[in-house]
This record gives sequence, structure tokens and C-alpha cells, in this order.
Amino acid sequence: MRPLLNHQKLILAVDIGTTAMKGGLITSDGELMSYHRVTYWEKTRQDFHAWDPKVWVEALREIVASVGGYQRISAVAVSGHGPTVIPVDAEGRVLFYALLWMDKRNLRQEGTKSFFLPKIAWFRQNHPDLYERTQWFLSCPEYLNFFLTGEAQTVTPSQEFIPYIWHGDDWKTYGLDAEKLPPFVTMGQKVGDVTPQASTFTGIPAGVPVVAAGSDFLVALLGAGAVHPGRTCDRAGTSEGINHCSLQPVSDKRLRTLPHAIEGLYNISGILSSTGRLFEWLRRITGQSDRPYREILQGIENLSLDRSRPYFFPSFERNGDFEFAQGGFLELHPEHTREDMGRAVVESIAFGIRRVLETLEENHCVVEELRVTGGQARNVIWNQLKADITGKRILVPEIEDAELLGSAACALVYQREFDDLRQASDQLVKVRAVFNPRAERLGIYDELYAAYRDYGRTLGL
Repeated sequence: MRPLLNHQKLILAVDIGTTAMKGGLITSDGELMSYHRVTYWEKTRQDFHAWDPKVWVEALREIVASVGGYQRISAVAVSGHGPTVIPVDAEGRVLFYALLWMDKRNLRQEGTKSFFLPKIAWFRQNHPDLYERTQWFLSCPEYLNFFLTGEAQTVTPSQEFIPYIWHGDDWKTYGLDAEKLPPFVTMGQKVGDVTPQASTFTGIPAGVPVVAAGSDFLVALLGAGAVHPGRTCDRAGTSEGINHCSLQPVSDKRLRTLPHAIEGLYNISGILSSTGRLFEWLRRITGQSDRPYREILQGIENLSLDRSRPYFFPSFERNGDFEFAQGGFLELHPEHTREDMGRAVVESIAFGIRRVLETLEENHCVVEELRVTGGQARNVIWNQLKADITGKRILVPEIEDAELLGSAACALVYQREFDDLRQASDQLVKVRAVFNPRAERLGIYDELYAAYRDYGRTLGL
């Protein structure tokens, strides 16, 4: 780790992903001093439907040991995926597996907005004894906050977002006990201090404040600089979301409208579910699991654009969401190679992104450029392909893992380094690279996209 200047504060930012945890030390100037990633799914082969939250605690300890500099940490901020629910008892012990965001075990009541209460309702119906023993239902980042501080809090960006977490009228509709739902704290406010017990386990000094960051997609907007109307972020991990910052909500079943991390703004998004899992599946079935992403994409890039190509279609599209967890190849012939199969998958994802962008623009959400985040942003070839296929300029932030920088922004607002989250984002986010569409490929991809859409219509997509 490089020397820290006297004026700089040092934030430990952590993001709990579906298959991996990322952590880094970020200065008050927005510099990533050190970084570590723990890929716990590959190590433990956890069942997504029987996920032990202790995996996150162990991953946190590994991150702290790896990034170093923990004696200089001035605050901790944790973000994570959701809606994920973990029941804990009065002693803080986990009573059941985490119900992950992708878990279909829920009992939704029509007319309610909460993403979390349907999972709790399922838990109550199927495990009433454990429900009675539950002291708190915690979401993913709040569980780690609770482990560090002993304080149960639910993070929200604003009052406007609360109905999407849990709201008085909704928990009555579900017949749930309000006292099992932690009180709210706003992003950028203090949750509590690291306890001596948590310090002994993790290595983070006791007494360091833990600051509310919350949902990964919200802090990613801060970390990508998508905090002004018109800015759009392509956030990818296990799944992918195109998130547009808007002054107005949008009423279109193909898009999701939620309050933004910045009060008064809205996040309009289109979802491409399981794109990251699809690419891992492709690597596995084509014998490329140990081959670097760059080499795989370089092989795809080297294919002639007029070469015969198979098509890959996701299994279905529902309410505008593309589901890539399943799907199939069409027009796959014996002469096609693993590179041809890879191109079919990559193009299907990029065509899905383009379709989301078209849907946004049909709703007067004009997109001029995409700010890409996550591991995808490190791949030069993929960034260029996205620019060519979508026709949009691609911007790559200096810190690609936008969740980390967004969480650091929350901690720095608490420490009064910035007046608010928008100011923190504006000053911390720096663009490292820009990819413009290549004119010679743009027209070709216009034709290929139209042909893909036409073929999809014959399949009822």
C-alpha cells in the first residue's frame, strides 16, 4: 500500500456480491490504495438456495488482512445485493439460510411494493418456530453491519424508498410483526461502531464507525457518477442492469422505476438477468474455464463479421427483463467453433442492452453514453464491442467497482468531507477511458441487430 498523505482519510469499502466479495481502501481524494476480491462461491460451492451468511464474515476477514492499512481506517461502509433476507435471534445467531435475491421462495401480496416482505412471509409460513425466535430480519449489507456493530438498522436512501423495503401498511397486509423489522437509517449516516469482539475477529480497530451504504445498485450509481439527469450506468456482475438517472418516473412495464440514491431523482432501469452466469457457463461448456476473458474475447473479435454465425436467444423475456439463466443456440452447424458460440452469446447480451436503450429512449430517457462498471469494465475488447453494437460512447471510471467508491462516498459524507452524496460523487468519480463506436462496424451491427430482432419475432420473442 502506498503512503497516505496527512490530509487524506482512509475508508474501508466492502461490497457483498452474489459470488464474490470485493473490498478496498479508498482515500478521501477518491484514490483506490489497495484492493482484494474473495470468490467464495468457487471456493465453497455454496448452494444458492442454502447460503450460509458466515461465508460473508470469513470473506470480510480475508479482505481486511489482504488490503492492509487497517490501523489508518477512519470508517467502514458496506454495500450488498438484494433483496436478500437473513433472520437472526436475540444473540445475533443466524437461524436459517439467507434467502438470496434470486431465490423464488416468497409469498407476494398483490398491490404491495416491498421486495423483502414476501420472503419473510414465506419464512413465517414454512418455518413458524424459527419465525417466532427471530429478533431481526436483516438484508445483506445490514447483516454485516450488525456483525460489526451489534446494531440492527435498515438502510434506505430516502423516505420515498421505504415502501420498497417495508412499510407500515404492507407489513400489516402480510400479517408480520413490525418489531422484527429494524429501524431505518439513511445512506451516509452512522450505524454504530466496530465492537471489540468484531475487531478481534476481523482486525478492524474497535471504535471505528460503520456508515450506512446499503443496496449495491444504489451505491453503484454514486460510484459511477450517474447522479445527474440523463446519465446512464451499465452495471454488471452475476446479472446486469442498465440504470438511467431521470427527473421523472416512467410508466412502462418493460422498465423498473425506483427512487434514486439522490433524493428527488429516479432510477429507470432495464434488467438483463444472469448475464454473468451465462458467460461462466459458456466458458465451462467450451473448455475455457481457465482461459483469461481477454483471450476469449480476442478470439471473438478476430472473427470476420460476414462469417456465418449461430444465434443465441435467452430463454424468455418477461416484463422487459431478459432471463439469460437459460437459453439456446439456433443455426449452430458443425463448422462453427467455440469462438462462434462465444460471439453468439456476447452479441445476444449486447443486443439485449441495445434493446433496453431503445426502450428507455421510447420513454424520453435520452442516452448518449454508458458508464460501465464491475469486472466487465476492465475488458478493453468488451467495452469496444459494446460501443460498436449499441452505438453509444462507453465511459470507464477510474475505479471500476463503482459499489466501492459509492460506499466510500457515503462514509465521507458522514465524516463531513462533502456536503451531500451528489457532491461526493461529482468530486470522487474520475473517467479513465472512453470508447467510441467504430464507424466501419456500426452500420454492420445495425443490420445484424435488425436480423436478430426479426429472427426473435419468429420465435415469439
